[in-house]
Amino acid sequence: MEVSAQPHTGTRADTNLSMADLSSSTQEPISQYLQSRSGWIKRLLYYLVRPLLHRCTRRYLSREMLSLARLHWVLPERGFPIETRRRWPAKYLSLKPKVILVLGTGSGWDTLTWASHRPNRMLAVEKYLFERHWQTVSSYARRLGLVTPDFLQADLGRLPVRSESVDLVVSDAVFEHCQDMPAVAREISRILSPGGIAYASYGPMWYCFGGDHFSGRGGLEQGYNHICLTNQEYRAYQETYETSHEDAQSGLRYSQLELFSKHTTREYLEIYASAGLEVADLILEVSREAVEFRQKWPGRFVSLLEAHPQLTADDLLVKGNLVILRKKSSGVVGRMRGGIDAC
Repeated sequence: MEVSAQPHTGTRADTNLSMADLSSSTQEPISQYLQSRSGWIKRLLYYLVRPLLHRCTRRYLSREMLSLARLHWVLPERGFPIETRRRWPAKYLSLKPKVILVLGTGSGWDTLTWASHRPNRMLAVEKYLFERHWQTVSSYARRLGLVTPDFLQADLGRLPVRSESVDLVVSDAVFEHCQDMPAVAREISRILSPGGIAYASYGPMWYCFGGDHFSGRGGLEQGYNHICLTNQEYRAYQETYETSHEDAQSGLRYSQLELFSKHTTREYLEIYASAGLEVADLILEVSREAVEFRQKWPGRFVSLLEAHPQLTADDLLVKGNLVILRKKSSGVVGRMRGGIDAC
């Protein structure tokens, strides 16, 4: 099996990859994995009430947003637990995925949640280094008899993976941080095998309440500070509410590194289409805090729209997207790049 980059060391093509291990400044991955799990009673309850949640939540969005192609559910921030999300892609795969690639794996805990698919191989790519956490996850997977992930440090817009070699590409809470989302989408299209699909959930969206992963500290009225304050006012706000134990994956660090894509739902869909990907299924999540903000301060909500005329009210309310993507029959695959042969 050909490999152009050693695990944990990144690729030579990207000189901006951080070589500092961030494990000490983030939560332990096994505790994250255990905390993410839901009991079967909770999952059953969500299954039963999901249609009601959909009917109650969709009323906050416009007819135009509700007419998006392949839109299946409109939900609050709860109602689609992680086990349900992990089973969701199976509806669109004709065979069990032999190779799964996790984009933006961070500490690596999410690789354990995909083990139920029983792939032959699992790749996990992350721009930043979490070496100690990756070793912990690998050891834990071996103890449970699960596939051991191959962790790679690389730019998500230049994946060291051969074209058409991955059956299932998955990602949670990553796309909102991709500074070059079109490049990431093109890479997904390139590496997907015929019949392969991609799953992604992402949010909070930049223009929604708390879209910078920081605004909202200090109260509901602070939720849109990232798009309504001047740069000087925003820095002062961050200094006021910065804590002494900011996580390496916190909103403060994301702001300092400008790790935001700043796209709306429609812009993401346009990016996928341009990359040769089509949406097979779509779920929108509406922010409870955003709805409450609009109800409490309708004038301020209108002012936000006036200050950003390119936006709609939907863009201020939709917190997250969950999508299933597949290649268009005539989608662009792109040139083959040397790297891991995932087959």
